[in-house]
Amino acid sequence: MHRLKSIKLYFFSIIKLFFLSIKNYYFRSNYYNKKLITFIPDRIFYNPSTYLSASLTTTKNDFYIISNILPKVLWKIKDEDVKNFKNLHSFLWLTKLDRKNSKSITKNIINSWIENFFNYDVNAWEMEITAKRIIAWVSNTDITLDNSDKTYKEKFFLSLIKQSNFLLKNLKNLSYDSGKIICCSAIILSGMIFKENEINYKTGIKELEKIIKIYFDENGFPKSRNPEDVFISIKYLILIREWLKEAQKPIPDLLNEIIHKCGSCYFTLSCSNKQFPLFNGATEINYDEYDIFLKGLKYKFANKNYEIGELIKIKKKKLEFFIDCGNPPSSNFSKNYQAGCLSFELISNKQKIICNSGYSKHLSSKLTSLCRSTAAHSTLYINDASSCVFQKNETITKAYGSSVLEGHKIINKNYTEDKDFYSILASHNGYEKRFGYTHSRLIKISKKEDIIFGNDQLKKTKNCFNSLNYFIRFHIYPNIKIVKTKAENSILISLPNGEGWLMQSEMNNFEIEKNIFLGNKNKIINNDSVFISGNINSEMISIKWEIKRVN
Repeated sequence: MHRLKSIKLYFFSIIKLFFLSIKNYYFRSNYYNKKLITFIPDRIFYNPSTYLSASLTTTKNDFYIISNILPKVLWKIKDEDVKNFKNLHSFLWLTKLDRKNSKSITKNIINSWIENFFNYDVNAWEMEITAKRIIAWVSNTDITLDNSDKTYKEKFFLSLIKQSNFLLKNLKNLSYDSGKIICCSAIILSGMIFKENEINYKTGIKELEKIIKIYFDENGFPKSRNPEDVFISIKYLILIREWLKEAQKPIPDLLNEIIHKCGSCYFTLSCSNKQFPLFNGATEINYDEYDIFLKGLKYKFANKNYEIGELIKIKKKKLEFFIDCGNPPSSNFSKNYQAGCLSFELISNKQKIICNSGYSKHLSSKLTSLCRSTAAHSTLYINDASSCVFQKNETITKAYGSSVLEGHKIINKNYTEDKDFYSILASHNGYEKRFGYTHSRLIKISKKEDIIFGNDQLKKTKNCFNSLNYFIRFHIYPNIKIVKTKAENSILISLPNGEGWLMQSEMNNFEIEKNIFLGNKNKIINNDSVFISGNINSEMISIKWEIKRVN
């Protein structure tokens, strides 16, 4: 069935890519670029505060030392260097510049950009990059526009008009995700700064309401189930609200409601180490500065629920535990999904101990494919296979994005709490069709001691394979020292904060393996992983393990 579906999708992909190439050729034509100029403004009617857009970037002040760089040299950065290319062309780094000494240099850089990219460019005009660039230029008019001559102003305004109209004309072609929220925010802003452009404001608000209804679940969690998308979404939703408030425009009730709900998700995902857990396509984000930004604007979120987005969180004094007990998102929201069902992360006293590998969407396509596997998570897998089957055809992926061809299904999930333990029991059928087994994971966390009891069970439901092996992998966070004891059935863990932990299993030996951590957006980091493995030779396999503090 999957093969027939893939063959059909492959031919549709070829047709779609053919029309996309024609479309890009049309976008580069003089005719199309002239159509994007709908009017010539002579002034800006609303200047958003710079500090609002400063919340959008974590780029350091020295990301680009522009004082000693000729503007034309900046654009020689290769678009294969994806992250740096996007950062450069988004211009969000403008908020980090010295306001007193960067005015003339900044105008020269923007003037140079306009000379090189005034007309459509397939990379520099990528939708999300274009949206961020509009926001950055307009939010930093003190260094991008003030005291400029008439010729520069006209080019600056015309470029803004072209880019905002480009977003407006192509917004409906985007899938519903956090990137569409970013583009929608730029369209709304473009309709606020120019009175002649009010249609952008009205259309942007309508499209934002559609996104809110389609992209978020009833609790305000993005349907991608990606914690990073919560962070991106709340940033741009709050940004839009603050713009509307500054410009004295009405704030839609739906916007207030989603900020409250998404903010509650943000609160639940927040940890003592100021980083979100690495589930379902998330990369490591430090949100310490953003918390300060929220506090300055008097946003305060709370959430008493232990579960959001099918992620369960247990917090006990200085111990924080997350586990993913959810199904894969639908194909419309699964482009960055990873097969990490029943994986968990553990934090103690602001130090992450057990993690997932993260998602290298900026590093390479091969690593991205590797990140999607179950082995990139702290959970169980069979015969080096993942709990989901992903689309791997490059042509199909290029046309429609990566998606889940066959996903697991959660067949049981239960959370209980008594005077002694927090308990989570969950099961999925991701290996049943191929290997004839279901996987259950029971986690019990003691309330009196810092100890986690784990029990992974494989239950046979039908005959499929004669030779099966299981692996239970625990990814250790970088810079943590581990050593296997002489008994081989336990691992000593030494944390940078001075804590000691012991991982042990009475019936199974542990092995240590060199690993790579891909949670960092900029680079690959070496780390270790610990695993238990064995043969699956009976109808029921039970593997017990525990992790406890030893000092």
